[in-house]
Amino acid sequence: MPFSEISNEVKGKVLDVQLFIAQSAVLAHNLFYANDTKPGGASFKNEFQDTKSEHFLAGASSLFSPIFGLAKRGILVAENHLWYEDAEIGYYIEKALEKSQTWYKASGNTILGTLLMFTPITLGIANCFANEGMKTNAKINLDNVIYVTEQFLKNSTTDDCIYLTKALNKSVSKNILPSEKEEDNFNSFLEIHNLERTNLFEFTKFYEERDLVFYELSHKYQTTMKIGFPTFLRCYEEDQNFKTATTQTYITLMSEKKDTHIAKRFGNEVASKVNIKAKEIIKAGGVFTQDGLGLITELNEFLTTSNKRVINPGTAADITATTIFLALIQGYRP
Repeated sequence: MPFSEISNEVKGKVLDVQLFIAQSAVLAHNLFYANDTKPGGASFKNEFQDTKSEHFLAGASSLFSPIFGLAKRGILVAENHLWYEDAEIGYYIEKALEKSQTWYKASGNTILGTLLMFTPITLGIANCFANEGMKTNAKINLDNVIYVTEQFLKNSTTDDCIYLTKALNKSVSKNILPSEKEEDNFNSFLEIHNLERTNLFEFTKFYEERDLVFYELSHKYQTTMKIGFPTFLRCYEEDQNFKTATTQTYITLMSEKKDTHIAKRFGNEVASKVNIKAKEIIKAGGVFTQDGLGLITELNEFLTTSNKRVINPGTAADITATTIFLALIQGYRP
């Protein structure tokens, strides 16, 4: 039991729950970044041309404030001081991305996908802590977390969609994936739902077939909960090694789904090739066999040297970071 080694005796304190969740979010991002055995992923040993280690670490530090604030809102909803629609998810995402870029000079954004994944589930986590006794030294029910998270998404507002659209237009290119439809960009949803009351659940559902992060948000974090988290726990229980569990989870996710971040930047053919290579690694035993480790090295070489720009499995990275976030919340430690 991971919590048996934790001396945290905090009970019933809102501030401590907020701090616990916010620190877990920052640590999850940094633990994933620090892992240098993940093929194609940014790390201290594999910096990208336009974003270096200091940019990723600066971005991670900027996660603390929005996650801290959202945790408080999740608790206030549990205590009936706010309604679900008062969470202001879209506003928090837009402002968090805006603030993050004041901490580094790189033009890219280092936390977008992570923030999109972390924001709704933070509300669910905090809400469940409040309903389960405010005990940060005990596991919370993750099924309840996912249920409550979906309620926050379904009860969000049109304003949330507007704020998120503004954030996406500022932070990423027009198209989520190449499309034959000129209008198929981040403004399409709002144009279709002009003057209608809508929410972030419908927003993510609109784009779910073209981006795995949006698929996660519209499908109860399905990939995270059914593939990422179980894989991480199984690997961690086997050798008590956070790094090994992270790498195996990351590659397993790459093997289960074609990475939409790769597909968007380098084409569907490259995404399919990476998916096939990841399947071969898992079939060979992944991080737990010499054959698997050899194939991991080969995949990393392909991702980092076969193109002018590093082929980064960014969607697998975002889901893995979310998996680590949940593991930390449940008491697992590196």
